[in-house]
Amino acid sequence: MTPKTTPYPSTWMPCETSWQDVLTDLSKLEPAVRAEVTADLVCGMTLQQIETFNGDFRAFMLAHQRAPLRANSGEDWTTWLILGGRGAGKTRAGAEWVRTVAHDPQARIALVGETERETREVMVEGVSGVLAVHPWRERPEWFATRRRLEWKNGAVAQVFSAEEPDSLRGPQFSAAWCDELA
Repeated sequence: MTPKTTPYPSTWMPCETSWQDVLTDLSKLEPAVRAEVTADLVCGMTLQQIETFNGDFRAFMLAHQRAPLRANSGEDWTTWLILGGRGAGKTRAGAEWVRTVAHDPQARIALVGETERETREVMVEGVSGVLAVHPWRERPEWFATRRRLEWKNGAVAQVFSAEEPDSLRGPQFSAAWCDELA
């Protein structure tokens, strides 16, 4: 029996750019070869690697779901608007962005929604919310009574609603995710 070779390297690559490269390379293969290479790839993964891959939406993000690197002026951006219909991935993109911001232990993040209930049910606990986009080992702790998410590294996110706009007075934040801005 002749050993077969595949164009896919046999090393594990957990970072998002590597996954993006892997997916791009796989998409260039003929369907039959792609299926075989994908099967070999998955069969060689550990459970932790599979969990990371399954939970790493960033590998599959579309261009409109990625935070811009720079503003049109070339400066750092201060406002990023995602305008799209139902199912466009706005909530997931926002939650993934919060996940990225929370890697900084000094991060203080405001999560602002129309109502406290909607903010909690969509932005925090929803199927595309902040808790859902984190693998179990990175998941922040949710303190519902304090309306607060706390990451193990010290990053904190607080929930606010448009019903109580004055509650935003006082606290200082390094980032804010506002859902349903209008």
